[in-house]
Amino acid sequence: MPPIVPTPTGRSREHTRTSDETSTGYPSDALLPDLFARQARRSPDDEALVWSGGCWTFRELHDRVCRAAARLRARGVKDGDIVAVLLDRSPQAVVSVLAVLEAGAVYLPLDPRTPRKRLVAMLRDAAARYLVTLPDATVPSSLPLGRVTTRELEEAQTPRRPEPYRSAGRLATDAAYLIYTSGSTGTPKGVLCPHRGLVRFVTADHPAVPRPGDRLLSTTNPTFDVSCYEIFCTLLNGACLVLPEPDVLLDTEALARCLCHHRITTLWLSAGLFHVHAQSAPRMFSGLRCLMVGGDSVSPGAVRTVLGHGAPGTFIHGYGPTENSVITTSYTVRDLSDHAELVPIGTPVPATTVHVVRSDGSLVDAEGEGELWVGGDGVAIGYVNDPRRTAERFVPDRFGHDPRGRLYRTGDIVRRRADGVLEFLGRKDRQVKLRGFRVELDEVEAVLSTHPEVREAAVDVVGEGPGAYLAAAVAGVAGTEASALTARLYDHVRDRLPSHMVPSRLVCLPDLPLTSSGKADHARLLAPLFRPTADRRGGGIPKGADEKAVERIWCECLGVDAVWRDDDFFALGGTSLTATQIATAIRRHFAIAPEKSNALIRELLSNPTLAAFTGRARRLADQGTATTSHVKPDFRAAARLHRAMPFAGPLPEQGCLRRVLITGGTGFLGVHLLDRLVRAGAEHLYCLVRAQDEAHGAARITARMRRYGLDPQHLDGRFTVVPGDLSAERFGLGRAVWERLARESDLIVHCGAQVNFAYLYEALAPVNVGGTRTVVELAAAHRLKPVHHISTVGVLAGLGRTGVRHITEDTPLARPDRLPDGYTETKWVAEKLVAEAARQGLPASIHRPSEVTGTSDRGVWKTDTLMCALFRTIAQAGVAPDAPLPLDFIPVDHTADMITRVITHEKSDGRVYHLSNPSYAHLPLLVDRLRAMSYRVRTVGYREWVAGVIQAADADPRHPMTPYLPMFVGPATGAASTAERMYSTSLLPRLSRDNAERVAAAADLTCPPVDARLLDLYLGRLRESGYLPAPESTGGTAH
Repeated sequence: MPPIVPTPTGRSREHTRTSDETSTGYPSDALLPDLFARQARRSPDDEALVWSGGCWTFRELHDRVCRAAARLRARGVKDGDIVAVLLDRSPQAVVSVLAVLEAGAVYLPLDPRTPRKRLVAMLRDAAARYLVTLPDATVPSSLPLGRVTTRELEEAQTPRRPEPYRSAGRLATDAAYLIYTSGSTGTPKGVLCPHRGLVRFVTADHPAVPRPGDRLLSTTNPTFDVSCYEIFCTLLNGACLVLPEPDVLLDTEALARCLCHHRITTLWLSAGLFHVHAQSAPRMFSGLRCLMVGGDSVSPGAVRTVLGHGAPGTFIHGYGPTENSVITTSYTVRDLSDHAELVPIGTPVPATTVHVVRSDGSLVDAEGEGELWVGGDGVAIGYVNDPRRTAERFVPDRFGHDPRGRLYRTGDIVRRRADGVLEFLGRKDRQVKLRGFRVELDEVEAVLSTHPEVREAAVDVVGEGPGAYLAAAVAGVAGTEASALTARLYDHVRDRLPSHMVPSRLVCLPDLPLTSSGKADHARLLAPLFRPTADRRGGGIPKGADEKAVERIWCECLGVDAVWRDDDFFALGGTSLTATQIATAIRRHFAIAPEKSNALIRELLSNPTLAAFTGRARRLADQGTATTSHVKPDFRAAARLHRAMPFAGPLPEQGCLRRVLITGGTGFLGVHLLDRLVRAGAEHLYCLVRAQDEAHGAARITARMRRYGLDPQHLDGRFTVVPGDLSAERFGLGRAVWERLARESDLIVHCGAQVNFAYLYEALAPVNVGGTRTVVELAAAHRLKPVHHISTVGVLAGLGRTGVRHITEDTPLARPDRLPDGYTETKWVAEKLVAEAARQGLPASIHRPSEVTGTSDRGVWKTDTLMCALFRTIAQAGVAPDAPLPLDFIPVDHTADMITRVITHEKSDGRVYHLSNPSYAHLPLLVDRLRAMSYRVRTVGYREWVAGVIQAADADPRHPMTPYLPMFVGPATGAASTAERMYSTSLLPRLSRDNAERVAAAADLTCPPVDARLLDLYLGRLRESGYLPAPESTGGTAH
């Protein structure tokens, strides 16, 4: 039975013919064998094919092809028959492929090492009529195949070359080859590609296309479509194709010798092979006229290494799915900045169109992300025997001028830059669900690969169900110490991705195993790599049931295989997030009351070894419901300046932005302030950043800017990273650096803070209070500098509990004893320090933003926040509290605009600015908008809702609400005040905004109201990014 293929109708053939009027004028009606014959006549005596055993000229090769084609026709091969070629890369394979085309048939390359079952399935699916093999090859006997051996084709070589076969019925839109790709499911799918798809690139004026005199080294298995590029682009253009010995490609020294010995000028390498060789011998490519790399994500670090060590004449990053005839876009890499985290895939090759399409089907015309749809003359005919999938992936071109055109939906997610260049972000079919979050595995791999010490990365999900986790393996550059690199990579990933996309386990290896196509082999890599191991690091083995239970919880939350009694939580990679996860899991295991979550965290921070913490957890459990005592510090004493400071002397000119020091520049608000300050005319920014060195800090800043949709190029040459620590004396800086900052800075923007709603005051004070005290000291050193302190409206929460109903921007801070958590306590003390310094003469402004949320134009948000966790919890569980919690949202771009306007146009005279939303909303509006988006949400009493959240967090310590549970389950200091009472409308004082409104009016800045439009923007963005789950059903409103 012949294969079911989507054959072009006469009308579509005519369309294809006329559509070439918009192409580049290539011979669109030509067939591949015709072009080869023409080239053989042009340069009959030039070398065409070279291998270790000899070489053939174009005349010799063409003669062999014609005789082999005649033999195939004599055996019964007819126009359009599919002829399988089961051969390794060899001269016989090249002759066979060309002979099949010369005979008017379609060639199907197959690998002799393919498992028999898969081989039979492909041959049966393709309905192959003939099979070309070596004489001694074992072939399936169950299929009705005509077998033709290479010996038979060799024996067909007679003194007189037969006349070339030509069929008047064959068209350039007919199939030339059939290639099977595994796809995301592993099931082979046959892609049928036309002659025209290859001809459009073979004849193109493109640097990757070989020209007469070039010598191209074949590096690709014949079963991969890049082999089409190697064979046809080389031979049909009069260049020489060189076939290396099989072991050469994996041996860097052997490959370097081969390139030199054979005078290779043109080379294609898979990303995997390129990464291996670029690290060991980057200079080996310097003699090439053109190097093209592709097939997978390419490491920017590897590219920079080659560019810096004798770059090839032209370096191209090529991209293209099999379904669009080998190559679709290309990017000539001339330079790659140190901050670049992606190697672009470029712009379309000739006779090719590309469209970036959003999830709603609309086009991304300028900048933006979406799925790549490709069109033009390279689009494949379709999938063999799969009309359903063909119809799904090959669709009418509704974006072009001719409605009869076709597009292929690649499934690749790309970003279109402002200059039209495309960047590959990942595959739609490598999106997985993990604990309800949608995770882009390719995006995580790409982020890991951008680290300068990483050559290659592989990421996958290990395990199933609730125990599944994200695991990553990386191949580091030579000489990298694995444990140190692992720690740096965790920081690297956390800067660039939300917490649910950070791998739980990460290991460093010398090399990653590769598939035959040069891609990371996930099946070989991850399955055995992350099996539990009994190996121990050292120290005492946990004793007793309690310690063993705590060890199990630590292993699960920290992503380690084993923990010893004296292992330290922080040394194992513990963070504030994992501390809250561990506290939740421990509380569940020991049956500790939810109100003691803060106490558990306090014990973990104070007693970070497994043995010590286990003892403290047992003690809390034995106390039952008895309250735990904790002596509060004297906040007012902590807010006093330690010594008199010289707040005197000349001030910089009003709004002077020559040299600005900013802390917290890697935070969500911080990167937006960097962007706005530069746009406002800041000549140079000094950015105090937690980093190993300046390069690391710069990479963190640029990564955060990209993460939040900002263009870091605006900062090029305009900022200097100052690696430092807010909690250390003089920020941990040497005296010379400190003195330089003190002399050169004209202004300080203090945006840095440690934000954690579960930690106590003592854990956060070194950064939040100590860092502010150091900022004040720096402002007074050498010459007086204005300070803009970023506080929070949360410092006013204690006043609401004392009956205050109206707070102006001039109302003095008070009642720190009634604040709900350690974070707002530290921010209260920090603001009080700045206010006291201002009273003594420091020029200062205090900014109190409310809930800083996503951008007002695109809804880009930092998802590791209470509000995002609340959104997700309600959407996923379908339950919301029946409570009028306020949604006082102020978009981050508006916040940054307001602060920048104050910096540039207002006198620093101690004034406070309430950056809150004059048109805020309440939680019921959020519920309404979720229902409008087809989420089924019902409302319950507040306490019932909290009980459900506690239950969910107990079941999964990684639940997004886990870090915020203390705000909901424990009484706030000094009164029985949970979040319901602290933030209910009846207790929240009304904030006047006189100073802020005056600034906004002068600058014509309007804060977007919290209405349906804004919430829909936020919810839509969160759902599109995978943070929110898709609605389980449409319609249906629950009350």
